[in-house]
Amino acid sequence: MQELQPGQNRPIGNGRVNVGVVGEPCEDFAASTQAGALLLAADGRILDPDDLVSAEQPQSRDGSVRFAESPGEFRVDLDVVPAAAARIAIVLTVRPGLGPGTTFGVFASIRSWLADAAGQPLLVFPLPLASRGETAMILAELYRHQGQWKFRAVGQGFAAGLPALAAHFGLRLPEPAPNETPSGGMGQRRKPARPEGLAAFSGTGFCVHPEGYVLTNHHVIEGASEILARSPRQRCRLEPVFADPTNDLALLRSDTPLSGMAVFREGSSARLGETVIVVGYPLGGLLGSGPQVTTGNVSSLIGPGDDTRALQFTAPTQAGNSGGPLLDGDGAVVGVVSSKLNVVRVHEMTGDIPQNVNFAIKSALAREFLEAVGVDHQCRAPRPVRSVAEIAAEARDFVLKIECRE
Repeated sequence: MQELQPGQNRPIGNGRVNVGVVGEPCEDFAASTQAGALLLAADGRILDPDDLVSAEQPQSRDGSVRFAESPGEFRVDLDVVPAAAARIAIVLTVRPGLGPGTTFGVFASIRSWLADAAGQPLLVFPLPLASRGETAMILAELYRHQGQWKFRAVGQGFAAGLPALAAHFGLRLPEPAPNETPSGGMGQRRKPARPEGLAAFSGTGFCVHPEGYVLTNHHVIEGASEILARSPRQRCRLEPVFADPTNDLALLRSDTPLSGMAVFREGSSARLGETVIVVGYPLGGLLGSGPQVTTGNVSSLIGPGDDTRALQFTAPTQAGNSGGPLLDGDGAVVGVVSSKLNVVRVHEMTGDIPQNVNFAIKSALAREFLEAVGVDHQCRAPRPVRSVAEIAAEARDFVLKIECRE
């Protein structure tokens, strides 16, 4: 049985499979949680309220998904899932009526799993400890890609509980009575802290599809009511399409076609020590209105806390670089810039001031995210190194400044 990390996916073919969720302690988990499976359209919205399968509604309209047993096991016949269903989400919530401190964090472990029709385990996704502070969660999903079904580990939590999860899928819940806490809720999710007095915040993104799809970090757009993008050649408005807060990725779409498109590196991932290039819009335009370019090396193939989804690099970055592409010596994407080391905290702990310790989400994870949401992207095999000036000129066409307003 293979273990997956958040964002990873694996092909599962067709036919019948079993999928579900378990937790420990088993009795407490069964008594405190409820699982569901939802048949979704390509846009991530539920096809029909009768396509929410759970213990209360034990099968979908067409019978392709059936609730098997508590706490959350479902039998899925992939061959008869209707063509309109692009994906099947496996979700988990804390049961309504439990104490306000009851979150997924009270359980020793939570795992989503996949088995074949005979019950032979195939894949397992252990929910990371850091992802258990919520009361509602998209654990995993089955989705179609080029005629083949795949299983994807998701782990996307909702601190606002069941109402937020329902809204994400286009479901409407009954309005709670005045002064009543929504079922499964823990209050509204806090927005990222912004500097006082600023009504806008910014980051970087890059176009990954000729129809104007733009990839960036989820934290760049979180809490935004309006999202704009600009480059030296154009301006446009962006609308969110899909988000993966667990892996800090978000996909946006422009209201107009964009002039350029990034290409991912095919095959080999970034190598330790190789030269990388960051193109982005740091410090909200304080350094100028055009894109800024820095260079460095891949300094580690893992991120903080031995996170294998990330890599570490030395090219200098600032606030505003988040969401931009990390490019190899040929200009192909090998990562999505995501964060930098908190030097103030490290100095407080060690007395040292580290320099140029930055992190990026590996391109393999970003590509799996795009595949899971049905957006094609271009790749190319590694090629000889080009000049930084040539790569920067090319990147001006596909790297965008993301401007958000609350």
